[in-house]
Amino acid sequence: MEQQHLSVAQNVTRAATAWAASPVGLLVRVEALVTASCALLATLVFLGSGRRTSRSAAFRFVVWLALMLSYPAVSYTIGLMQSGSFRNDMVVVWACFLLGCADGIAACSLDGAAQQARTMISQATQVFYVMLLLISYLGSLQLQLKVLLSLLWLLNVAKLVLRLRGLLAAGRDRVLTADNWLISKYMAHEKVSSIWDFDPATMRGYRYVVTGDDKKNVQYQYGAAEYKVDDELVTVEKAWEQHDGSLLSDDDKLKDLCLSFSLFKLLRQRLNLNGKPFHEPKDIRTLVFVRRGLAGGDSCEDHDRMYRVIEVELGFLFDFYYARYPSPKQTLVPETATFMAAAALSLSTLFSPALLHHHHHHPPPPGGGAVDYTTTSVDIRLARLVISLFLVLELSQYLSLVLSDWHRVKMLCRYVRHRPWWQGHPILEKFLWLTCRATLTRSYWSNSVGQYSLLHSCLENQSSCLLTRVPLHRWVKDQLATTRAVTRRSLPVAVKRQIHRLLRSEWLSNVKYGDRTLQRNDMLQVFDWSTSRYKFGTMGSILIWHIATAICDDELSKLFAAAGGKARPRAAHNAVAADSREVATVLSNYCAYLLLQAPELVTDEVHDERLLMEAVQEAIQNYLRNIGCRRSKDAMFASLREFMPADEANFTGEAVLADGAQLGYQLLSAMADEAALWNLLAEMWVELLLAVAPSENVTGHVKKLATGGELITHLWALLTHGGIIKRREKPYYDSR
Repeated sequence: MEQQHLSVAQNVTRAATAWAASPVGLLVRVEALVTASCALLATLVFLGSGRRTSRSAAFRFVVWLALMLSYPAVSYTIGLMQSGSFRNDMVVVWACFLLGCADGIAACSLDGAAQQARTMISQATQVFYVMLLLISYLGSLQLQLKVLLSLLWLLNVAKLVLRLRGLLAAGRDRVLTADNWLISKYMAHEKVSSIWDFDPATMRGYRYVVTGDDKKNVQYQYGAAEYKVDDELVTVEKAWEQHDGSLLSDDDKLKDLCLSFSLFKLLRQRLNLNGKPFHEPKDIRTLVFVRRGLAGGDSCEDHDRMYRVIEVELGFLFDFYYARYPSPKQTLVPETATFMAAAALSLSTLFSPALLHHHHHHPPPPGGGAVDYTTTSVDIRLARLVISLFLVLELSQYLSLVLSDWHRVKMLCRYVRHRPWWQGHPILEKFLWLTCRATLTRSYWSNSVGQYSLLHSCLENQSSCLLTRVPLHRWVKDQLATTRAVTRRSLPVAVKRQIHRLLRSEWLSNVKYGDRTLQRNDMLQVFDWSTSRYKFGTMGSILIWHIATAICDDELSKLFAAAGGKARPRAAHNAVAADSREVATVLSNYCAYLLLQAPELVTDEVHDERLLMEAVQEAIQNYLRNIGCRRSKDAMFASLREFMPADEANFTGEAVLADGAQLGYQLLSAMADEAALWNLLAEMWVELLLAVAPSENVTGHVKKLATGGELITHLWALLTHGGIIKRREKPYYDSR
């Protein structure tokens, strides 16, 4: 019986192998690959733009996987078409339009964006294979398809040439050298003498370049380069000087769009200075611009504007690295011409008689001789699907260019330059207004922050170790538990307002890792040890205050629950205290998340930070094992009051845990007013975050933009424009 079953299985395998090698089997394989390639490309078209705003790692993985598989799938499919032992006219249609679909793939990572040359070589190879396939079918194709597909192939060649020209003419390396040099020369030449020469509210005196910076504006006198200004140069100041009734004077968001682009060009200097000086720290306008310009005012609209301007600026930085937008110096005429030609060819092919009246049985070719055509019932439907996908992709690509912020900036600058002709013209102004209002996507980042609670994650890790019987290594279990403990949540409005409030303060340029907050609350002499005891940057201080914040949150929550949810004698549970509590807990968990998963953004001593973080985690794990890992959260926090480190503990995980517990319970005993306590913690965490935001690690921030960006990247860009580009030296002394 077993031999009979084995014989049947072998016969089925031989039959399946023979069918797969037959012309019909090969055609079915090609159809399956074409369908899969269309699915991958459609995933990039419809889901690719959402990879920045999605909080789901699974969603971003699907988009990344589609990107990684798209080019290999299309290349393999076209190669199989060219070498297949079957004849079907629809194969040429699939190949030509699939080749055009594959042209719209953008990068998902910084490394992928740096491989454009390799991508173009792959596309050139695909173009060559399609040419061979088209030549082999010219004798059997109908005249209409011959002409249309030949023109489509030539269009793909033209698009490849245009892309190569754009890569050579406006490559990122050239922009980071030539354009940055021009901006650096302009910023060195453009100075003001006193605070009376500029006003950040009206942008008077802020001649930041929007467009018009070109080599022709640099003149050499006596061996030195000097930047001259002409009518083609559009600055932020000029955009703000529009007459009443003009498009820009009536819409602040359009002016802010020009401001965001000019700030992007200034921020771009940090990507590659090439030894040129960075002028923001020496410019008296910069800090005033952040405090009274971007962060000016105390209303909801003011703090929304600050984040919107920086968000759009980082959107330009994202596009500069990961998208394929042309420079505002370039025209969209070639892109418009190729789109019109692609739309005309795709519609002509889709509604051509050759496809509308397609039949599977071909007449013998003239001159005699029989040709064996291989067909299936889905070949014509698949051809229509590929053509439709090509048309949708071309439309999506073209609209992404026309409705992009890059094109809006170019149109607005033309509006500023051609004031007598454009302003007051109803048709032009209406067209520009519609172009600036229509958009494909409104989100530049996920507007969320990572959350990680060190104490809670270690407690959950201990519980999972007992309950899980899977024979995994302990380190693997710890890593899985740590990853599971990291979450993301929407950035609360209260956090935005608190950051906005402190950015407007007088001591923005002199943040001291929490000392300013303690000094302002007359608590510096009591708690100065919590900000100055650990010598490794601010990592120890963040971990101490993180543990203390978790203890305060747990203790006050238990008191609130014991009071039945009513007001307690310690303080009134009002809206202000609730907002401050949310700010403190969210930023505390966010800073812990940064230390865990993005330490390069908050410290230059990444290796030291990882060692300290692991030491603290190990100390908590050992502590929980000693008290019994089955204990509850309440028992863990209650026993922390008596936690004492070992005598030999010195700047170790046990010392950090002991200091954090000591700080938490000292804060609870020293501040009877809950609202005052949460206000102190909220202000402390904003100061700590602002203290670590300045960074020289530009690449780390750029890489984070590919996955939605981080709040600290927004603050990094904001402080850069305020002239704060380096972290202050952290005071340190050992008070033990």
